[in-house]
Amino acid sequence: MGCPDFACMGFQKCGTSTLYELLRQHLQIALCSDVKEPMYYRVPVWSTVFWGKAGYRVRYFTYLKKGDPRLRGEVNAGLTFNGCAKKISGNFSPDTKMIFMLRNPVDRSYSAYKYFLARGFLPAEAMEDDRRLGHAAGFDRYVHTVLDDLPARNEIMQDRMKYLVLSQSNYAECIDEYLSAFDRKNMHFIVFEDFVRDEHQSCRELYEFLGIGDPEGIRYGLTVNPGNERAVSSSLAKRFKILKGCNYFLYDLCAIKHWNLLFYKWFRRHYGRVRRKTLEPDPDRSKVLPATRAYLEQYFDADIAQTEKITGMNLKSAWKWGQCRDTVNPEAGSES
Repeated sequence: MGCPDFACMGFQKCGTSTLYELLRQHLQIALCSDVKEPMYYRVPVWSTVFWGKAGYRVRYFTYLKKGDPRLRGEVNAGLTFNGCAKKISGNFSPDTKMIFMLRNPVDRSYSAYKYFLARGFLPAEAMEDDRRLGHAAGFDRYVHTVLDDLPARNEIMQDRMKYLVLSQSNYAECIDEYLSAFDRKNMHFIVFEDFVRDEHQSCRELYEFLGIGDPEGIRYGLTVNPGNERAVSSSLAKRFKILKGCNYFLYDLCAIKHWNLLFYKWFRRHYGRVRRKTLEPDPDRSKVLPATRAYLEQYFDADIAQTEKITGMNLKSAWKWGQCRDTVNPEAGSES
């Protein structure tokens, strides 16, 4: 299959885009060509049919000549979606090194909420609530709508794409799927808050884990994919979501720019026009409401405890976990 030497499996809104840009500068690393986050294992049926058994290598690493000493790597925040771990377990070498980026799950969920809201991935009702109430109160309403509904709560990890805001913050449950096939010693964990504080130090530790040097000349202090955008309207956002899916299909799975460059250029111009019409600067810088934070901390408690066991890190201390619950009732109702 030509599997990579290492892969950053996620999680979304935890700094993977910045890590990608940093690793791209390292002369001992070769990342997937053309595509930042390959869809090969996220849409495995299409990938296997279209590209065949050697498809992963052919699509993403053909540019490497035989004997190239660089480490092949993939940075893909979507590899903790449903089904990816099972497919990867059957194709990647057991010695593949895996990287997971972890962020305070409440903050990650809030950041994901704003990001996916702008791109039409959330229900129209949630989008309208947000425009009427603002991000903080809209997020509170969305969280209670899902978690106060027992069938929806139980469905979160079974339908992760539908509940991206919350599913990707259940770190332990996602990592456990990889622990069934890959050794814990081949896993490295980066805490987002430490990464933001000192990118270079976090990368030094990662380079050591990968067995490569810490070169001079890498540009640290990057800000990538901040997500400070909102949708002009829910209808435009839904249209943009469909177009974004078409872009993934054409650009990644079909590699259209390699066999029909003119059509690809036309499509990208159209995509850019729709994006500009759909997204505008987001002036709302509101923080997570204390009651929402307390409620979500209660929901994530068990998973974070298990994540600490897996990583050997004191995450609750690093994230000041539970402090807001001393003064707030986590069962408080939604903002209206």
